[in-house]
Amino acid sequence: MTSLVIILLKLIALCPRVIAQALGKFLGWMTYITNARSAVVSRENLNLCYPQLSKLEQTQLLRESLVHTAQTFFETPSVWLGQYSHLHSWIDEIEDESLLIDAINSSQGVIVLLPHLGNWELFNIYFARHGSMTALYHPPRQTYLKKPMQDIRLRFGNEFVPTTNTGLIRLFRSLNAGGVVTILPDQVPARGIFSDFFGQQALTDLLIPRLLRKTGAVAVAVSIKRRANGRFTLICQKPDPDIYHVSNEISAKGLNKTIEACVALAPAQYQWEYKRFRERPAGEQKLYRANKLEEFHS
Repeated sequence: MTSLVIILLKLIALCPRVIAQALGKFLGWMTYITNARSAVVSRENLNLCYPQLSKLEQTQLLRESLVHTAQTFFETPSVWLGQYSHLHSWIDEIEDESLLIDAINSSQGVIVLLPHLGNWELFNIYFARHGSMTALYHPPRQTYLKKPMQDIRLRFGNEFVPTTNTGLIRLFRSLNAGGVVTILPDQVPARGIFSDFFGQQALTDLLIPRLLRKTGAVAVAVSIKRRANGRFTLICQKPDPDIYHVSNEISAKGLNKTIEACVALAPAQYQWEYKRFRERPAGEQKLYRANKLEEFHS
């Protein structure tokens, strides 16, 4: 199975970026037309997070989102397997890069907050010019994908550590040594606290605020936005200042506000098909299960 996956990835990686994005556009439209699972989940998330939009506006955003998600799917094999000399030109605009460079030069340790927007995998390519980083990742459920994905991501000298005690120790050591750590901040954690995210209660991980407090590191939000010409703009932003607060409740809200600011750069390029609200506060209805709306969390 592993060999078959690698062969498939290599075949997709042979596609020029323009072709990959065209295939993504087609797949995105088919996903919308067939009302596939990702379309159903995305529609529900957009309805929850953008209630102020009309149904027509939500539908337009849904179509665009499905196209961008599918384009990321077809671009990623090239990002994983392509040559740096070719891939570095995919990002041809950078905004407020000094925020990241100054943070790195401060030697305080840096946490890069990299939400699922645009093609976040390109950050691995971009950062190769600045040295190495340590990135936290969730091992794939498909065990046969674990080793090839890790091997692919390690090829630019970066370290990827799993969400285990050993991995967390590596994060602390890297930050205490003034290193750079990259975390995808918008995944549903195994545990955390509920905090506001686009007007909804979302289970939010406290790892990032705790790392910031215990190591004195600096946080920088990074988004990699796809432009109309098919290339990308990397945008650095300061996080919401509340992310550094000693209160778990306030720092969690600051983290989610930071992600919201990133999404605002390109709402259609956020991965709305992710079941961000699958964990609910006690007594609230479960989401994403239209045929079992009567079920509640206890």
